[in-house]
Amino acid sequence: MNTHTSTAAVVRAGEGRAVAWGPAGIIRILGDADSTDGTFSIVEATEEPGSAAPLHVHHGEAEIFYVVEGQLELTCGGQTIAAGAGDLVYAPKNVPHAYAVVGDRPARVLLIFSRPGFEEFFAEAGAPVDQRPAGPPDPDVLRHLVEKYDMELLESPGH
Repeated sequence: MNTHTSTAAVVRAGEGRAVAWGPAGIIRILGDADSTDGTFSIVEATEEPGSAAPLHVHHGEAEIFYVVEGQLELTCGGQTIAAGAGDLVYAPKNVPHAYAVVGDRPARVLLIFSRPGFEEFFAEAGAPVDQRPAGPPDPDVLRHLVEKYDMELLESPGH
C-alpha cells in the first residue's frame, strides 16, 4: 500500500502507460494506486465508432464515465443513456453495465474507478501500442483476467 505523499502526481498530455485496446483503441493509464495514494484510478479510453464494452459487472469498484469527446450509448441496470462531450455517468458497483461508441467520430472517455487496481486489467489485457492484436483476445487469458480483477462478463466481448 502506498503511503501518503505531500507532492502532486502529474501526468502530462501524451504521457501515461498506453496500451492498444481492441482493433483500434488506445487506453492510457493516468492514475493508479501508487499515484493516487490508493484512493482511485483513472484511465483515458480512445475508441472508434462501433467499439463497445460488453455487458459486465465490477464487483469491487464503481465506475464513472466522463465523455471528453464523441458520443456513447451506455446501459446501466435497466437504463439506456446517450452521453456526449461533457456528460458524466456513474455505474455503481455490482450493477451490470455496457457501452458503445456511437456516431461518426471517435470517443475519448475518462474512466474513473472507485477502488484502484482495476487499471491494471487494461495493462494486462491490452497489447503494446505498436503491436495491434490480430484478433479477439484468447478466451482463457481473458477469463483469468476477468476473475483476477473481480469482474463478471455477462456477454461475450466483440472485436
